[in-house]
Amino acid sequence: MGQIPSSTALPDKKVADLDFKPLGGGSGMIGLPGDFTPPSRFIRAVAFSQTARPTPDGDETVYEIFRILDNFNVPLGASEGEASKTDTKGMRSSTLWTIANDTGNRRIYYHTQHNRRVRMVELKDIGFDDFHDIVHVPLDVKKQQDLETVKIPLP
Repeated sequence: MGQIPSSTALPDKKVADLDFKPLGGGSGMIGLPGDFTPPSRFIRAVAFSQTARPTPDGDETVYEIFRILDNFNVPLGASEGEASKTDTKGMRSSTLWTIANDTGNRRIYYHTQHNRRVRMVELKDIGFDDFHDIVHVPLDVKKQQDLETVKIPLP
């Protein structure tokens, strides 16, 4: 039987005159599959969800959800073959968006493949009774990363 995944590092192990120490932080998850196949991603999802840290409120829980879910993204071109490295039109196998729901506060949070900034939809601000047709809203206004320049003040 293998090691059960853990959020803490493996302990040091002494065998005869040799001391074995973990290779670094995160060794409690050593041996988990790392490829992008659905079974491997499912196994990692179970391990990460079972070892998630407790969170004090909805906002922090949403941040934790994205930290966990981002471990299962399928990168652009990872499953379409060699030709996909240059021609990315029409790709459907990569992770296009990631969503977290806060049912208590009636909010939907998401980020996309093209823009990692987390955005929020306030469901309580939507007058659902006023809708009579399907409304389409693009997930990205521009398909590009939202970068913030940070200026470091000189001493």
